[in-house]
Amino acid sequence: MQNIIGISLGTRLLGIAIVYDGTLYDFRVRTFYGSWNETKRSKIIAAIRKAIEQYAITALVIKIPRPKHRSLRIQELQDDIRQLSEQLGIKLTICTINCLRDRYNGNTRPNKRVLVESIISKYPQHRQLAKLNVREHNSRRAYHIKIFEAIACVERELRTEQ
Repeated sequence: MQNIIGISLGTRLLGIAIVYDGTLYDFRVRTFYGSWNETKRSKIIAAIRKAIEQYAITALVIKIPRPKHRSLRIQELQDDIRQLSEQLGIKLTICTINCLRDRYNGNTRPNKRVLVESIISKYPQHRQLAKLNVREHNSRRAYHIKIFEAIACVERELRTEQ
């Protein structure tokens, strides 16, 4: 069984979900404050490397923004992650929100809300996910959505593994 890390990539917020021994083991949002510089870039890559080493990750899936929302900084991070995966011999898959949403939406119009609800129903043992969803819905800020995107990344990889 693979140990997989899913990452919803951003220059300030990083959604992380980890499947360890076939179980959704950890999920969180990491925040990296401040303006963009090489130190911040290094800290983001170091956080990813630490998680990979801590959980003996064998597959890495990252969700990147749509091309029109993708900055040069995101491209730099993507390139750094690709280099890290090659260096560590880890399978890397890159996807967009469209490929994640399509799996969860069936015949309905694709949206993130359906994706979130599907993930919550799949992991009822993680009551924290439902709480995060309520908090996200009440605040109207796109903060915890990164967690759900990261979990969707992991789910995508689990499907291709089977």
